[in-house]
Amino acid sequence: MPAKKRLPYGTWPSPISAAAAAKASRRFGMVQAAGGAVYWSESRPEQGGRQAILRADAGGAVEDLLPAPFSARSRVHEYGGGEFLAVGPTVYFVNDKDQDVYALEPGRPPQRITSAPSTRLADFAHDTARDRLIAVAEIHESAGRALPRNALVAIALSGARGQITELATGRDFYASPRLSADGRSLAFLAWDLPDMPWDSAALYVAGVRDDGRLAKPRRIAGGADGAVFQPEWGPKGELYFVCDKTGWGYLYRWHYDRVARVHGRRGADLFRPQWAFGMRSYALGAGGKVGLVSLQRGSPLFEVRHLERGGVAQYRRLQARTARIDDPVAFNGGFAALVSAPLSAPAVMRIIGQRLEGFGAEASADVKPGDLSRGEMRSFRRRGGQPVHGIYYAPRSARFRGPRGSAPPALVLVHGGPTSMTDAGLKMRVQFYTSRGFAVLDVNYAGSTGYGRAYRERLDGQWGIADVEDCAAAARHLAKAGLADAGRIAISGGSAGGYTTLMALATTDAFAAGSSHYGVSDLALLLQHTHKFESGYLHRLMGTTPKSWKATFAKRSPINLIDGITAPVILFQGLGDKVVPPEQSRLIVDKLRRRGIDVATHEFAGEAHGFRKAETIIAVLEAELAFLQRVLRLG
Repeated sequence: MPAKKRLPYGTWPSPISAAAAAKASRRFGMVQAAGGAVYWSESRPEQGGRQAILRADAGGAVEDLLPAPFSARSRVHEYGGGEFLAVGPTVYFVNDKDQDVYALEPGRPPQRITSAPSTRLADFAHDTARDRLIAVAEIHESAGRALPRNALVAIALSGARGQITELATGRDFYASPRLSADGRSLAFLAWDLPDMPWDSAALYVAGVRDDGRLAKPRRIAGGADGAVFQPEWGPKGELYFVCDKTGWGYLYRWHYDRVARVHGRRGADLFRPQWAFGMRSYALGAGGKVGLVSLQRGSPLFEVRHLERGGVAQYRRLQARTARIDDPVAFNGGFAALVSAPLSAPAVMRIIGQRLEGFGAEASADVKPGDLSRGEMRSFRRRGGQPVHGIYYAPRSARFRGPRGSAPPALVLVHGGPTSMTDAGLKMRVQFYTSRGFAVLDVNYAGSTGYGRAYRERLDGQWGIADVEDCAAAARHLAKAGLADAGRIAISGGSAGGYTTLMALATTDAFAAGSSHYGVSDLALLLQHTHKFESGYLHRLMGTTPKSWKATFAKRSPINLIDGITAPVILFQGLGDKVVPPEQSRLIVDKLRRRGIDVATHEFAGEAHGFRKAETIIAVLEAELAFLQRVLRLG
């Protein structure tokens, strides 16, 4: 094997082009099993972000179901999810362009069912006895600033086909309508502002009358003492759900008016922050088995529990080989899930004992292993001694290495949310940098999920402070451990991560440069323009109330801390973004330019909150790399 050539870190020629990274940047939507097949949705950057629906049968054959230009995507809560439901040979889906429901049947083009311009729909259940769909609706009745109404609705599939009838109203939000096998009971989640679903979503059950209307719902669990996630009916009329009232997400069962804990232990979390509809952490399987995916210190542990006989099988070898296991479903006597390994692209796979088997062609990043950096879970301490978690990626190339006695530049990544998490699965943006000689530390700062409720709530009232300190601690950790050049550490994040990026630049000297992707610069402006789903979220994060917030928002808005920003900054913004409108980026760019700070900005038409088009992803990667190479003086 020839010796590796020495070149300055951050300048290595890489086989991972921006175009290759964009091609591998597919997003997965929901996963469902029905009729002996697995269905899933995935966005395709090369098709302008269009979201396709795919089906895999028990033999592993994969079929692309949804013809262009149709795109399966709901915009309820802006983040969507729950965009399709397979019922027999028919797939009902929400079309992105008009937000109406269509039926996709074999051999026929999609048939439109609803025509409701003011209504968005998602998260379906099929009511066989009444030939209808039950769904979550977001009803935009006013073109002004009035917030939309949310409801549970029924959509007729015969008779007055497409007619929408409201079943439950009066709560700010609804999710997860699930019909019992006999069609007589409907379970659902509901919560109210200012809370998010992970704060206080409660589980309700309502009887379904012969005429299809709902009886008065009764609360089963959740609320102020803990949030509920993913209700599912069992075959004998028992209702399963996850609740985090102990501080960790455990599996519970409601049966004969009694609630009992079925599975869970401290340190293993089945709870997920429900940003999108259709998220799952367990699946009820055949023969009384349930497949569960707990998060242990941010890593997934797949287990199978026998509900009747007892006993739990832990798949530790899978845990060692996987970085992400999401949305498990029962399939072909076992289970399938969305799986990502450290060195292979995410894919929907079946889980066979300790083995994983992909559908169709095996997922591949089309890059030699020698050019891929494997994530390493790390914990370090912030000032005050509290632990912070992250994933470290070393510079990696099959052909190059850095000069003797030098340390690489580094990129500290800040995930969005902020109530979310990052994992060690293969991310081509990370590899784009590590294959060029950058180190990367992807931080699960205070407020991240996967570490229990207490870690998540460390950010309550502390956004812009605790997250910033944790990212600064990440930079100190890299420098102290000799993993990065202390003078060449940059920070980058999107959305909430963009806010943390700007706050870190404004209030610390830990970073030599920053890159904000559709990040928040003015909290008051965000509060003014934000959508209903998150309209109360800011107050919990900032420790404020609707009556008392202005001073705190002003104090923690990067736009008001411009004098603290001295490092170069690059900003990226979608012009169709309704979560963080373009004004957020434009205001801060204008002020930085007036102060003479090195600032660059890029805006993209046809992009909203999160970039989906291949050409946008390519442009962002190329511009960000060129900017960092210049301002960090690499080469």
